[in-house]
Amino acid sequence: MESLDLNSRGYYLWNDSLGFAMGENEAETTVPVASLTKMMTALVALEELDRREDLDLTTMVKVPAEALRGLAEFAVVGLSAGQEVSIEDLLYATMLPSAGDAAQALTLSVSENLTNFVDLMNARATEIGMTNTHFSNTYGRDEENYSTPADMVKLIKVALANPEFVKVWESFEKETPTLGKIMKKTFLANDVGGWRILGGKTGFTNAAGRCLASTAEVEGAKYILVTVGAENGQHVADAEKVYQKIMEDYEPVKIVSAGDKLVGIGVKGGATRVLDIVAESDREVVLANDVRQEDLEYQYDGVAEVTRETEAGSKLGEYKILWDGHEVFAQEIYYNEPVEFYNYALVGLGAGVSLVLLLSATGLVVWRKRREQGRNSEKNEKRKGRDARGWQKWLPLGLMILFVLSVMVNYLVFQSWFAPAGETEIYQTELKVAEKEPEAQESESAEEGGENEEDEGGAGVQKNAQQTTPVLGNCTMNYGNLMLINPNFRVGTDFIAARKRQLISISKTYGIPEYKAGNGDNLMMPEAAERLNEMVKAYRAANPGHEMGTRSCFRERGTTCGRLCAATGTSDHHTGLTCDLIDNAYGTSLDTDEFSKHKEWQWLKENSYKYGFIDRFPEAWAGSAMTEPINVDANGSTGLFEAWHYRYVGVEAATEIATGKYNNGKYDSLEHYLKMTGKVKDLKNGEC
Repeated sequence: MESLDLNSRGYYLWNDSLGFAMGENEAETTVPVASLTKMMTALVALEELDRREDLDLTTMVKVPAEALRGLAEFAVVGLSAGQEVSIEDLLYATMLPSAGDAAQALTLSVSENLTNFVDLMNARATEIGMTNTHFSNTYGRDEENYSTPADMVKLIKVALANPEFVKVWESFEKETPTLGKIMKKTFLANDVGGWRILGGKTGFTNAAGRCLASTAEVEGAKYILVTVGAENGQHVADAEKVYQKIMEDYEPVKIVSAGDKLVGIGVKGGATRVLDIVAESDREVVLANDVRQEDLEYQYDGVAEVTRETEAGSKLGEYKILWDGHEVFAQEIYYNEPVEFYNYALVGLGAGVSLVLLLSATGLVVWRKRREQGRNSEKNEKRKGRDARGWQKWLPLGLMILFVLSVMVNYLVFQSWFAPAGETEIYQTELKVAEKEPEAQESESAEEGGENEEDEGGAGVQKNAQQTTPVLGNCTMNYGNLMLINPNFRVGTDFIAARKRQLISISKTYGIPEYKAGNGDNLMMPEAAERLNEMVKAYRAANPGHEMGTRSCFRERGTTCGRLCAATGTSDHHTGLTCDLIDNAYGTSLDTDEFSKHKEWQWLKENSYKYGFIDRFPEAWAGSAMTEPINVDANGSTGLFEAWHYRYVGVEAATEIATGKYNNGKYDSLEHYLKMTGKVKDLKNGEC
């Protein structure tokens, strides 16, 4: 956020799914908050209405003279004493045009006097935990009326739980029949590709400066932002900068899915050696685009093992996932599904049975020998005595053998019962890009020549030592504008869909024409789009009467048009940094043999690097004969020659590539450049 150079002197940004806030520039220092005060006025008024049986939003009330006092230099809607108006219309007049007379009239419609209502506001602030806030009036006069951006965020979080407040908060225009006017919010809704402001409230006094509290949805995630102290009407622009930055640098990610294993806890003396605890529900958070699984910290704080003494339903501990020291997921672990433990009485029974069998066998042998002796005649006494002494001699050995056999049998039967508890292990969940919105799943035609597209289903998702979260892309994703997507550095459909939500339309934003309808509305990353606009303007100035447009920029899917195309997951067009450029005055065909004769190709070759763009597939790096499959080799050959295909990498890198800093002064390929600068280790096997 520091890089945005905001005009506001204080701000606080909150994303509930992320679980932590970002705030700088006096975010915790008390400041005048002007008409942001009216957010508490509206909330308390609505809560008082809920407590009253004699009032509701449709109730007509008379405006007391007291409601019109003390409002010099504050916005008013023009109420007059004794005028009859509905409470609902007063509410909208308070929140949309921020009318001070409407705020005080609303206050007096539900409270005996202004002082009592202000007391209610301060009591509510204490309940919410707004420890650095004090209200002295209901409309925002600076005297003894202060708060912090952080406290204002706390207020908004509570207020958004009230359905009626949400209706007003998210309304930008409302007809108020009892006032005979259309109320309009003091700033306009903004819906930019990838993010949109949902609602908000402004405030202004000379001491407070321009303040704005707003909520926005950025790539499906909800944010609350409060900025204070802006000058020259820059409060809305500051909010737009923050939301745009969030869209560019952060991504909603499913960090845990229901059923994911979180921790395995050792079990002592149980049939199950390890008790696996799973996630109870999905958890989606917002992480920086370049965050990988190894950047997260997984913790378990709790018992090391479960024993037969562990009580059912007791808490075993807590599992947490941390990012940059901030807790982004936590689940308390309870012993809700007790395991089955061994009955050690059976061990004693087994040993006892073995002993009985041993003694019985011994007794049987002795008895049989003595019986045999009794039947023999006296003349064989000596011989039998010798026989008796023989078997008596071997009896101890036989008993020992039987004893050993008994021990072995007991060991084989009961050994697992005495094994130590399994080792407690902390599992790492798999990161997944949040599911696409329905509209982001629609396919777009992206070929030149009208061929049908083919969905490869995210084929070729790559795994290597540098990439533990393949659904987020390959190991070059943290290189920003220098990311590499080709058949050896593939990405999945989740990455492509997430990338699409970060893009803006260069047709709508800059008026750059698209000559091939249906190719995706000319979508590009904001930085690349801005520099492309500068390049298109320079071309127009250098070639009067000529206009450079596009045939294809971002592509959600790959193509199957032969050697010059790439399948889904392998196309450079997935980056959002690429466009096929053409000047229709020199022909409409993207043909390799003819295009190099076009004037725009010659101009681009000589000038594009000045704006951060490179010839992505120069002829010298096409590699072997252009037959399938695409030959992206270990040295840096791209396997393609497309004279119209230009890619944004930033001015510094583009200059080094165009001037051949690492290629003996000759035009370089992006692949070779990344290898020579040490960013890519193995071009053939996709390793950084």
